Amino acid sequence: MPVISICSPKGGVGKTTLTSNLAYVFAKAGTKVVAIDLDPQNAMRLYFGQPLQDDRGFISKIETDPNADWVDALINVDRNLFVLPFGKSRQAQRLILDAKLAEEGYLRDRQSTIFCNPDILVLADFPPGYSVALKALSEVTDLTLVPLIADAASISQFSMLQNDELLEGPLNHRLGYYIVLNMVDNRIKLNREIQEFATHNMSEHLLGMVHADTSVVEAAALQQPVAEFNHNSSAAFDIEVLAKKLATILGFEVKQGTILINPLRDQ
Repeated sequence: MPVISICSPKGGVGKTTLTSNLAYVFAKAGTKVVAIDLDPQNAMRLYFGQPLQDDRGFISKIETDPNADWVDALINVDRNLFVLPFGKSRQAQRLILDAKLAEEGYLRDRQSTIFCNPDILVLADFPPGYSVALKALSEVTDLTLVPLIADAASISQFSMLQNDELLEGPLNHRLGYYIVLNMVDNRIKLNREIQEFATHNMSEHLLGMVHADTSVVEAAALQQPVAEFNHNSSAAFDIEVLAKKLATILGFEVKQGTILINPLRDQ
């Protein structure tokens, strides 16, 4: 049941982009992946080539059947790769969803097909800051990934993470949380200084970085993963490195470029 939550105290840091591209890398390497969008903006689906007018999502049945299995809303977008869109929603639906998520064990018991499946990797994307969904998923999350940008605002975000303020408690009770510095430009002095600060003050939580790369923006505009758009781009390389680091931490088998869930992994 490997579950990675991708969240951040700050918006505009590339959470959805990173989630989608990591999902693609893991799937291409041989791991069955479910990428889940828990942000009401419902934007993740666009990274997987879904038409703008396609409003399907797990929230659509929440009023008629609050305990409906989310697996019915999965969309198979590629070999080994499934996306679970949030869907077009109204405030009434979102309130019902928050109430269900606040129930202890809702994801573990009612949505066990996804969150208690030993054969899939779940990557979950969230809106910025605290959310009921983020709190609920902390019960089933193995590892939390926190993208931040190497800018002046990151200093305060580092402090928030160190003081366990995002969830008013530890972000993760299993394998902990890891920071990714995103959109890094080493030509900018402040970027280099933030990297140095993070290395010296958050080294045990710093997983790596993704360099600023126009290929990421261009790929997103074409609804493609950056590795498919330009496999030789710096961001594609960085994301593949991050995926292999995550696989190692999670106890996956990494062999000759292939990342597979180890069936003997202790759940």
